[in-house]
Amino acid sequence: MFRRLSSGLPKDPKFPSDLNGLGKDEVRSIDNPKAYFNYFLSKNERYNEVQREAMNAALLGIVHERLEKLGLAKIRIPLGAQDTEPHTSIFVSSDLSVPQRVIIIFYEHTQDLGILAHRIVGGRGGIDEGSAVNLVKYIQEQSISPGNAGPPGIILANMGQLTWWRRGKKALTLKSWSAVPRKSAVDGPFRYDEEKNTIPGNRTTLEHCSYIFEHVVQERCNPAAKLDVIGVSDGAVAFSSFMNDHANWIKWSGRISSFAALATFFDTRDITNFQFLNWFAKVGSLSLSARYRRPLTGAAKRGRVYIVSDEPCGMFLAGPEGHRTVAGYGAPVFSLGVPYYTELLLPKGYRKVIDWIQEVADTPDYENPVFQRIDDDHEDISESYTAGDGGIDLENVDDVEEIAKA
Repeated sequence: MFRRLSSGLPKDPKFPSDLNGLGKDEVRSIDNPKAYFNYFLSKNERYNEVQREAMNAALLGIVHERLEKLGLAKIRIPLGAQDTEPHTSIFVSSDLSVPQRVIIIFYEHTQDLGILAHRIVGGRGGIDEGSAVNLVKYIQEQSISPGNAGPPGIILANMGQLTWWRRGKKALTLKSWSAVPRKSAVDGPFRYDEEKNTIPGNRTTLEHCSYIFEHVVQERCNPAAKLDVIGVSDGAVAFSSFMNDHANWIKWSGRISSFAALATFFDTRDITNFQFLNWFAKVGSLSLSARYRRPLTGAAKRGRVYIVSDEPCGMFLAGPEGHRTVAGYGAPVFSLGVPYYTELLLPKGYRKVIDWIQEVADTPDYENPVFQRIDDDHEDISESYTAGDGGIDLENVDDVEEIAKA
């Protein structure tokens, strides 16, 4: 009978987590300067996975260094957590308690803090374009309001690094979790424990979104500061779910100035809070007001949705109710000129999104204007996209009226 000792197993691969050690410079190969990062280093997927994590760690360090040079501070949450305790990190403006307007960014759960798209960071476009660096620079060029030329504050939430690696004493994305060191190259991944490998108060993206508002905004921001929110993919869904809760809506709706939802999959079928739907939509939508048989009311109609589309950047695609090819999201829908990959929406279209948010800040009592699109086939762009189970049925006036009274 034979058995193989653990000492005879192939060693788990290791790679240095700095660009010089990896043989790269500006994410190009020194041997072949025309070549970008090559993921397929080996036929062994474990080697490729670990090498990618080492590269990502090197790039992440550069991104964080540049964000700090732009005046952002990295803080641990839960607030007050020690370095050895379960925690994750976010970036905030170093003077967060001063600005009277703050932009909060909830990104995808698949990305590390400050990273928007690794396909850009490690390829054509470079580190600044594929990370939050250029986005932060552009935000800092804006003004708080017509009477206040100072830049708005910034909160970069961390929807991705919510998994706590106890041995390494740091938070990881689930993708990074699969690349942590193992006993050997053939050992399986570590078991994920929902209690031990999560962060208190931030165990899910929705909990993290709630923590940002209930603790970071509540305790660190100017009490009079207005809030603009950018959500991407499940980041947009987390914020929508947060505001769909009636108690959260009552508490925070008066401070939210605008909401830009990119690649969201939270549509009118999921909205059960009529006040949130009312705020998210726009006055004079092609048929929304007619379906309600009364004018839309509320604080403002300050939401926009951006989706992947081969239409030019800024092109209007559909109204709040959607139509036969676009879901109804409860707000006007636009293209950012990105036909594929949701992770490219913000790095490619952040100027268009920030320009609209600035327009809201510069315009007292802003409301979305009336948009109309006539396609070649002359079909009604506002064709109904009806609600499913649990959502507000835009076709059922009685349903809407009853919810409005609640």
